[in-house]
Amino acid sequence: MAKKPTDRPEPPVEEVQPRVLEEPGAGASEQVTDADDNNVWMRGLWMVVLALLFGIGEFVLVVAAVLQFLWLLFGKERNEPIAAFGKDLADWLARIALYQAGSTDERPFPFTRWGPKD
Repeated sequence: MAKKPTDRPEPPVEEVQPRVLEEPGAGASEQVTDADDNNVWMRGLWMVVLALLFGIGEFVLVVAAVLQFLWLLFGKERNEPIAAFGKDLADWLARIALYQAGSTDERPFPFTRWGPKD
């Protein structure tokens, strides 16, 4: 014998309103600074890490400069993507220098967006 389905009332369904999330890195409130930490040792650690990254950045800049020179030599014109990358890289290296010199508490990329400030 088949059982009859019981007439149970269905539980009420709660309406959940959709929520729009902000794009990562879009807000100024997401910037990480050492003023938030108040930790001199942590800043020192980041200064060492950024010094190593600065050295790598210098090497990448030399590679980009050699590639740009070869492009100019053989192509007789400037390579715009290499030039744009060089500009962004120079901005990043300058931000590292400002952070290490103590001129700013704002950490550079990867803690902020890549490229020039808006």
